[in-house]
Amino acid sequence: MGEIKRVKQAAVAVSEGRIVDAGPAPAVLSRIKLGKNACVIDATGKLVTPGLVDPHTHLIFAGNRANEFSMRCQGKSYMEIASAGGGILASMQATRGAALDELVRLGRLRLGRMLAAGTTTCEVKTGYGLDFDSELRMLEAISVLSREQPVDLVPTFMAAHAFPPGVDRDAYIDEIVTRMLPAVAEMAASPARQGVIQPFNDVFCDQGYFTLEETRKILEAGLKLGLRPKVHADEFANLGATRLAVELGAASADHLLKISAVEIDLLSRSNTVAVLLPGTSFYLNLQEHAPAKKLIESGAAVALGSDFNPGSCHIFALPLIWALACLHLKMTPEQALTALTVNAAVAIGLGHAIGQIRPGYQADLLVFDLPSLEEIPYNLGWNPVLITIKKGRVASQRGQS
Repeated sequence: MGEIKRVKQAAVAVSEGRIVDAGPAPAVLSRIKLGKNACVIDATGKLVTPGLVDPHTHLIFAGNRANEFSMRCQGKSYMEIASAGGGILASMQATRGAALDELVRLGRLRLGRMLAAGTTTCEVKTGYGLDFDSELRMLEAISVLSREQPVDLVPTFMAAHAFPPGVDRDAYIDEIVTRMLPAVAEMAASPARQGVIQPFNDVFCDQGYFTLEETRKILEAGLKLGLRPKVHADEFANLGATRLAVELGAASADHLLKISAVEIDLLSRSNTVAVLLPGTSFYLNLQEHAPAKKLIESGAAVALGSDFNPGSCHIFALPLIWALACLHLKMTPEQALTALTVNAAVAIGLGHAIGQIRPGYQADLLVFDLPSLEEIPYNLGWNPVLITIKKGRVASQRGQS
């Protein structure tokens, strides 16, 4: 993950949204012919990287939980806040009351900020509706946003985010398995969604949420419908979720603060990506962070995500996540770049198309207002992204709306 290729005095050539050549500028310019309407961006003295890929977000929600931030500052834990009626269930109440247009409006604002901070592709989960109508409305909002704004969105269905109050536990799991997941599969297969990425299926397997047996039931039901698993695993307690993720061929196992040495070894011999979320452990004031160095040294593929959500990590900017990965997970800047591009793309099933500056890949590129890679995590507290290029077009530029 630390072996990245640096090219000085380089050029990247793009045509019809894809990279057609890249490398030392004299060689690239000798191989291509610019058309009369070609756009040339002079990035002299700047750093150019692939667009950043966020493989774990919860950006569709209504309301906010700023009051919980104050509680956390007074020493309250995630579990204590949830027990007092906060947490996911607080966002559920606000999200259930929001119409589709409102969810889309809020999502559009958030995605605009993420784009300006360098996110060019983003996974987005449902999970704040926790009933049939609200969860499918969230999924529809993701679909609408996919069509109307530049950031590519990868949907994940996560009705198994928490148990809604007043609903029998077994009955809710049965509704997910027998009613919600088939509806999601039917929605994904409709002609109106041709070309839209197939949703993933995610479960929060942890103490106080879904048990290992419940998680297996939901993920296996989704697999039968063509919905590949993801798992919120080993965040607060180790229930065996990472082992299950590997067994079921999940695209990723996410969080992993409590992962065991045995499970690290299992991940290293699998195609399941370890998605680490340093913003969450930072935001929750946890002393423990995911064991990134052990995972990397084992040979596991490690990706980084924001976990942007209304409560436990209200951070959307991946350059900040990059810095937190270096500071708290002890990753090098090079490892973090790989984790935010190549490996993050694999974690959402798009490793063949995005995450690299390579001919044939989608032309998602960033121009940083910095000369070197190491200065991205070093410069905490401001947005170093000067230009965001999406599918070969300037999608965001500092100083321009």
